[in-house]
Amino acid sequence: MGEPLILGLDIGGTKCVALLGKADGTVIDRRHWQSNAQLGPSHMLERLHLEATELCKLAGGRLSAIGVAIGGPMDANEGVIYSPPNLPGWDAVPLRRRLQDWFGVPTYVEHDAAACAMAEYLWGGWGKPSVLAYLTCGTGFGLGLVIEGKVFSGAAGRRPEVGHWRLREDGPTAFGKQGSAEVLCSGSGLSKLAAWMYPDRWRNGIDGSELAGLAAGGDEQARSVLWTNARYTGRVCAMLADLLTPEVITLGSLARYLGDSWLQAVRAEFNREAETEALRLCR
Repeated sequence: MGEPLILGLDIGGTKCVALLGKADGTVIDRRHWQSNAQLGPSHMLERLHLEATELCKLAGGRLSAIGVAIGGPMDANEGVIYSPPNLPGWDAVPLRRRLQDWFGVPTYVEHDAAACAMAEYLWGGWGKPSVLAYLTCGTGFGLGLVIEGKVFSGAAGRRPEVGHWRLREDGPTAFGKQGSAEVLCSGSGLSKLAAWMYPDRWRNGIDGSELAGLAAGGDEQARSVLWTNARYTGRVCAMLADLLTPEVITLGSLARYLGDSWLQAVRAEFNREAETEALRLCR
């Protein structure tokens, strides 16, 4: 029969990915497509079922398990999704049960940030740190924690929801509250942040990639929006460092898309805010 294979699914507010791979992280094949999250969970799950079924044909009966990464809030123990802000209509969706019914193999549903944190722990080259934190900095702003080699879990299978933290009393809104980390630090929040900071110019929003292009071209207002995003991201990193004293904090999407200037701004705020010993110990 050959080596057992694993189906990996990433369900996001912007895109979805299905891949077939091995337990050592080797990817055999993958498919990706736009989420069209505004169409709701039924549409998204139908497309997911279609793409995953096609990949499973390649497994030739060797499929051994399914692993899913998806935004929270959720009960990771039961695999039930509870209204993520970037997945409208996903209200108490029993995702694990659906997938096990379809494919007949053990299925594990994890917060996307926690899945990223575990991937960094296993394959990131950090030397198996005792505490590793991962911030998604993508469509949402999620936190994953790996402590002593295990994903941190709160009560009832809940994972940390750092995006819900209020960082200021005013500002754009996410999670139903103004000034939350979700809107100040995420990639999708850049449009709302720009509209709030410069309503006369960007009242109707602006795509994050367009904003980045303007900033790269020297546009001072665009650069100010990105700097504000980076500053609050750095502040969250400092809060995590003071609370948990992690050895490593890793950053997701925006760190890759916006590059060194954004990272330097994050680090500058982190260096300004974090307690001295936490700062010394954390990469």
